[in-house]
Amino acid sequence: MKSKRTYWLLALLVVLAVITYFVTTDRGERTTTYKLDKQIITVDSALVDRIQIDQNGKSITLAKSGMEWRETQPIDYLAYQQFISSALSNLKGYKLESKVSDNPENKEKFGFNDTNVAKITVYQGGQLVGSFLIGNASSGPSQTYIKKIEGNDIYLADGLLRSNFVKGDLNEWRDKLITAIPKNSITSLEMISQTENYKMVRDSTGKYFVGKDSVNNGVAEGVFNILQNFNTQGFKDTTVGNDIKFDNVIKVSTNKPIEIDFWKSGEGPNPKYLLKITDNKQIFEVDENFVKNIFKSKKDMLGIK
Repeated sequence: MKSKRTYWLLALLVVLAVITYFVTTDRGERTTTYKLDKQIITVDSALVDRIQIDQNGKSITLAKSGMEWRETQPIDYLAYQQFISSALSNLKGYKLESKVSDNPENKEKFGFNDTNVAKITVYQGGQLVGSFLIGNASSGPSQTYIKKIEGNDIYLADGLLRSNFVKGDLNEWRDKLITAIPKNSITSLEMISQTENYKMVRDSTGKYFVGKDSVNNGVAEGVFNILQNFNTQGFKDTTVGNDIKFDNVIKVSTNKPIEIDFWKSGEGPNPKYLLKITDNKQIFEVDENFVKNIFKSKKDMLGIK
């Protein structure tokens, strides 16, 4: 009888030991599980008024000025508003999906190296909200690896696109629209090159002529369409001397005369041209194919083969 009771006591101890093991093991996992914050920095996108982006040894500052955003450093220029909207939307809505690593040796693997990483600093109401680092884009849609400035923890952020903050060229943040000239406002268009000079004029019926010859509507429409949404291919932060003789000049007569000047600045099969336009200090950069699309010879404009 005594041995039987001892047997049951031993069995009970074994059962208790097993229960204790699983209970404490479960607790141990819970206490070591990392509790994720929702975001590294939290902003109200309507109140964000400055974003600084540092990448690959270069820096750009984007700031709100009235109702529009501008690049303020390294140069003052109108920013492309849609890019700003996308960045603000990500800053407000992204979430930390998971912590993927806390091993410092994995920083390179997730894109946190000198040539790839970007530091994003955000201000709200003129006050610093915080900064974080952007590494590689993830294979998942709208997901990117990010981390705090300090520490080794790397997170997978959902709802944040690397491309909404990191551009191949910082000039991509600038608005590429040079000007927008409505077709119906153009009364005449003069083309001046090193070899010829002609002018097409609109008559009372709305048709365009070069002298007594009517222009080719398809060619003219192509030029008008470019002028109506006249975008640059690039920017050149330089000045052009007053003594430069431009290779091609377009004079547009509207309610306010506009002159567009092209100066060949490169060589090769598709050389670069510098572009200057009335009342704009910025010098733009385009290639020869761009110039050919807008600057037409008299024969081209008249449709003469």
